[in-house]
Amino acid sequence: MAKQTKGFLFGALAGGIIGSVTALLFAPKAGKELRQDISAGAIKLQEQTVRAAGQVSDTTVRIAKQIGSQATELADTAKAAAGAAVSSVKQRRAELADTVEEVTDEVADTFEDAVEEAKELQTIN
Repeated sequence: MAKQTKGFLFGALAGGIIGSVTALLFAPKAGKELRQDISAGAIKLQEQTVRAAGQVSDTTVRIAKQIGSQATELADTAKAAAGAAVSSVKQRRAELADTVEEVTDEVADTFEDAVEEAKELQTIN
């Protein structure tokens, strides 16, 4: 989009210059009047160029601010998502650790019961 705007501005500027010079050269005027007209045209063209540059600058600043705010929003969203993922992993890890501990306790209890039964069987025999 910026390339199209730049091309349009360049074309308008070149067309304005060529049209002004052509009109001034073919107009039936004296040299002094022609120089004054050329000078006035140059001043007008300079003013238009300054206005166009100001508009381009304003547009560029506005677009840069929009991009900056969108980048900030995306970064905040990514940070929140990463935080949620880390929290979820920590919670799941804690749940798994509790489950492992419970299973380990059950296995240990079952093993102790088996050892007790084996001891009882040995004393009976």
